[in-house]
This record gives sequence, C-alpha cells and structure tokens, in this order.
Amino acid sequence: MKPPLTALALLLTALAGTWPASAQTAPKIRIALELRSEGQPARDAAAARLHDDVRRRLDAIGDVQLVPASDAVRIVWIVVGASAGTSAASMMVTERYDRETLMVLGIEDDDTAARMMALQIVNDHQIFTGADSSEVAGRLVAALNDGILARMRAVRPKP
Repeated sequence: MKPPLTALALLLTALAGTWPASAQTAPKIRIALELRSEGQPARDAAAARLHDDVRRRLDAIGDVQLVPASDAVRIVWIVVGASAGTSAASMMVTERYDRETLMVLGIEDDDTAARMMALQIVNDHQIFTGADSSEVAGRLVAALNDGILARMRAVRPKP
C-alpha cells in the first residue's frame, strides 16, 4: 500500500490536466521602439534621455514587451526636437499587415501579400511638448497606454 501523501500527489497530478486554464495570462503586447533626433541620423543626448525614460516606463507596463523592430508587428516611432526651455516629440505608431489578416481581406497572391506586409500602416500620430524630456516621456507613455495599447487589450484573445 502506498503512503497517503504519494496517493494524494498522484491524484493531484492526474487532476491537474482537467483544471481550467484561467490562471494563464494573456500574451504580451509586443512593440518596438525607434527614437531619433530631428534632422539627425542618430540620437543626440536629449533623445537618448527620452529614449531611456520612455523605455523604462514601457517596461513598467506589465503586459507590454519591447522587442526589436524585426520581431514586432507594431512600431512606436519617435522624433525628438528640443529648443531652449522646452522638449518636444512627435510619436507615430505603425503596424504591419500579417499574412492571416491579408487572407481574410482576400489577398491570396504571394507577391501582393509580400509587398503589403512590407508596408507600415499608421495607427496613431501625436505631438507632445513639455519642460523636460521626463515630462514628455510621461505624457507620451500615458497616451500610448490609454490609447492604442488599451484598444489592443480590448481586442486580443482572452486566455
């Protein structure tokens, strides 16, 4: 005869497969972050500060995952401008078509689908200003979280 704890462990293991999957979490929203200085091919110091602040704030949102642009369907593009006493950023959120969406739209030709999947469709564009980059980053991330990310949360599949 098996000890009671072993029998209980076997019973729980057997029942584990029948429990509802409600404990699973929804998949994370995968986005990429691209940030540049206005009129320059790379980031200057002000843009680097804004990038770090936006990245840190997006990382703090539990259901968002920052990934490289090559792995993301959605990309947050930010162009930073600065002048004496103010900071400004233009933010645009783009999305790429995926093959499943194109099939639903009736685009079955592989060449046409490949061209369309290479396009970026603009979902959102906003401009933010503030006294410093931290203030601009706060407004920008709040707008993303309450806007496009909230809409994405509302339509993503439930676990």
